[in-house]
Amino acid sequence: MLTLIKRRLALASLLFFLAMLGLIWNPVMAQDQDSDSEEDVAEETTDEADEDEEAADLGRVQVTGSLIRRAEYSSTSPVQVITAETQAQVGQISTAEYLQRSSVAAGSTQYNNTFNGFVIEGGTGINSLSLRGLGAQRTLVVLNNRRPGPAGVRGQVGAFDLNVIPEVIVQRAEILKDGASSIYGSDAVAGVVNVITRKNLDGGEVSLSISQPEEAGGATYQGSAGYGWNFASGSVVVAAQYHLQEELRHRDRDFLECPQDLFYDAEGNRIDREDRSILAGTDLAGCDNLFANAVDDLLTGVRYIPSPGGETIGLIPGYRPRTPLRYDDPGSNGEAYYEIVTNFPFAASETAINRQERMSLYGASEFNLDFAGGVTWDTEWLYNKRETTAEGWRQFFPQTGGANAPIPSYVYPDSPDYITPVPSGIGRPIIPYPSNSNVEVDYYYVATGLEGSIGNSLWTWSVDASYSRSDGDYTSNGIVASRSGDVRFDTRAPQLPYYSPEILSGQRMDELVATIGEVHTGNTVYDQFVTTGIITGDLFQMPAGPVGVAFGAEYRDFSIDDVPSQLSQDGDLWGSSSAQVTKGDDSVVEGFAEIELPLLAGETPFESLTLNASGRWFDYDSTGSDYVWKAGLNWQINPTVRLRSTYGTSYRSPALYELYLGDQTSFLSQLAVDPCIDWAESTNETLRNNCAAAGIPGDYDAGASSSATIVSGGGLGVLEPETSNSFTAGLILTPSFADFSIAVDYFEMEVEDQVAQLGAGSILGGCYGSPNYPNAFCDLFDRNAGDHPTAPYNITEVRDSFLNVDRQKTRGVDVNFRYDGLFSFGRLVVENQSTWVFEDLEQLFDPSLAQGFDDNDRNGIIGRPKLVSNLRTSLTRDDWTFNYYIEYIRRTDLKKFVDEETTYFGFDPAYQDITAERGLYHTISVLYEQNKWSILAGVRNLFNEEPPLVSSSVQRRGNIPLAATQYDPRGRTGFVRFNYYF
Repeated sequence: MLTLIKRRLALASLLFFLAMLGLIWNPVMAQDQDSDSEEDVAEETTDEADEDEEAADLGRVQVTGSLIRRAEYSSTSPVQVITAETQAQVGQISTAEYLQRSSVAAGSTQYNNTFNGFVIEGGTGINSLSLRGLGAQRTLVVLNNRRPGPAGVRGQVGAFDLNVIPEVIVQRAEILKDGASSIYGSDAVAGVVNVITRKNLDGGEVSLSISQPEEAGGATYQGSAGYGWNFASGSVVVAAQYHLQEELRHRDRDFLECPQDLFYDAEGNRIDREDRSILAGTDLAGCDNLFANAVDDLLTGVRYIPSPGGETIGLIPGYRPRTPLRYDDPGSNGEAYYEIVTNFPFAASETAINRQERMSLYGASEFNLDFAGGVTWDTEWLYNKRETTAEGWRQFFPQTGGANAPIPSYVYPDSPDYITPVPSGIGRPIIPYPSNSNVEVDYYYVATGLEGSIGNSLWTWSVDASYSRSDGDYTSNGIVASRSGDVRFDTRAPQLPYYSPEILSGQRMDELVATIGEVHTGNTVYDQFVTTGIITGDLFQMPAGPVGVAFGAEYRDFSIDDVPSQLSQDGDLWGSSSAQVTKGDDSVVEGFAEIELPLLAGETPFESLTLNASGRWFDYDSTGSDYVWKAGLNWQINPTVRLRSTYGTSYRSPALYELYLGDQTSFLSQLAVDPCIDWAESTNETLRNNCAAAGIPGDYDAGASSSATIVSGGGLGVLEPETSNSFTAGLILTPSFADFSIAVDYFEMEVEDQVAQLGAGSILGGCYGSPNYPNAFCDLFDRNAGDHPTAPYNITEVRDSFLNVDRQKTRGVDVNFRYDGLFSFGRLVVENQSTWVFEDLEQLFDPSLAQGFDDNDRNGIIGRPKLVSNLRTSLTRDDWTFNYYIEYIRRTDLKKFVDEETTYFGFDPAYQDITAERGLYHTISVLYEQNKWSILAGVRNLFNEEPPLVSSSVQRRGNIPLAATQYDPRGRTGFVRFNYYF
């Protein structure tokens, strides 16, 4: 505690010293440039509306990726600028959408509003940003160079939620594409996104926009208004915005409504994956929606389903056993198959895109204070309210029993046609049940800062402070285990007749929900306070120019308090995640410095050569102290050619949820976690030997088993900060003889001691896949004994908490091109941003300890394409602007992790669809502008390209891969925007 007090007193003294400098030295006001100047034309999407303002402002600016103010907008680090207006003209309305679809982000899965029913960081409805596929927790988002706190619900809040930023006030986003912890601190491992707001409005502006898909569902509506006052001594801006994303339901799209097993024989016929019978054109070629309205006898394995003719065989009126039939098509090999059960029809109402409402209020001011020679005082405040509603369905399958339980069973004496009902005593009705959730988050952010000059020099000082608070409720309807009638949780008899057709089929759903269900709510609060002081200026003059420096200090304090519902804490939710309280706080004090040395200038081949170096020391309450650094060279060979390169280290202290997460549970199927299923069919000799040594039968198939429970928790006292290395090398061509420019940047990033969870599959793979069996991984899960009465050999629990794993690495090339030419018919702009990934590696185990484990090279798998690219062509003539936009996603597959050719106990091979074909989306639009108003209209996904279809071996929604967020499930979509200025 004494050390903490000393650190805080030292920081307070430094900030006081910085402030007093401004008073003693009688500063003059420092000029601040709110421009969209170009580092390189090839790297930016320029907002032409700001060109007059740029020309008039010749003051020094602070560019993203540096603390030093400079006369020009050049930077040693690669920076891509995305202008909000340009993206709106191609139909990308929200800040989240155009950042997630940028080339530096689109090559990996982005958490957005489609993850209904999944436990993700930040909770349902969050829109976070992961650069380079390294994770949202390793991407720092700042607002006007200040660090707002994260938002969301549940115990794993840690990333910034782009939902909180109202689009009405966004001018542009600058993406720093290398590691920058020495400049920005923790989390800036994969890069930094600096969202720049509009600083002033001259009068008022009203905007209305609609984005409407051609088919039903998924429409977006947005309305905003802003007003600004400009004074001789400053300016004030206020704005408000309402945003509504309507839900897209499974029934709204064919590729969502009817999921199917996409398995094929050698001739291309769609077949049953188990018995190889041909399905196409038969009654079996139906949908694999949520299965319900059936009863399993757990002792005999017999499943009872509704009788097509209403006859009764067994003890349930109108139900009979699911019987084996014979299909004589040549593709079936004459083998028996089981008839497909009618699917539960209500599943079509599930939401693939959740309904979301957002309301935002924003205000900003900047005043030139007439004291101490002139000080600039700016403030910024933001309030955002978000509500996300997700609807879905699930199965309720309690194990019920008792001497009088009407549990049907049958035996086969001599003939498969002879059926004798025998009460077994243990049964499992399979009943549909609604699974809905609602999230409401209130987000508050306020920031203020003072800035001035020291004397009449170019030295400036600044002191900033900001506070953010996210307060969110998450509500869902659960099944109370203690009153479910499940003998695993409660020995009381069911309060409802589970075996009645009305209950099994969902006709008495309201009664079922009222009897065993309960709506429960948890609450998450995340607070963050940041204060920063910086001094920057020219240290001395060198022959090639002035030596710029910046130094300062920062203090951050942040806390999380997540309180799940009492039902969740008690573990009294049947088949749902349980969670304990996540509560903790952390703080850090940091000191940092940056220097820029002009080494050479005006000497061929050195028009200019500049060295930039920065460093940061940090001391966390939780994980202690360390330092990071970064260095870069910027070499302008001549006006046409420039080279640049950076190398540095970054760090990330474990997020609060990674330290303090209260134990929570989730569920995975036995097939998803257990490598010993059908181990006799495996070609891995080590796996075969170890599964056999565990006493598991070679043909173990897990049966109709319940899912395994996955328990995760925080790693306080175990976790160390992540460290990383980042290298970039770039070539920029800006020929004076042509109207184009191009930037090519190679990047390589490696995260060491990565904070992660191994994953249930890796834990069991570590146990059974290692030559050293048994090992420590085998202690992290529990498996039933072979004589278990209902689930022999099933995995029951896997313990998967946060720890430091080995490393994560990515490398590739960014290419940015821009052509800007004036012709008699107008101004033509063509620009392209592409990212090509060469390596995308995750290694969980140190190579010296890996014991034969291969690196997890994810490059090119579904959700992580090797190449993403976009191309925009714009023609402006008088009051008209015409846009044509193309997005490209390279083909991906899961062949590295899933066998495309499957076998099943001697049957002919089946070939499954585990490939996501390339995506190519076209957008057209036209903008017409007048002095007082403008109108924009266009069409996205012009040719109505559908997302790729994949088999059930791929995690998916409907027939489309869930992880491939690069694809658009809405289809052809028209959009219109009307702006009015007053």
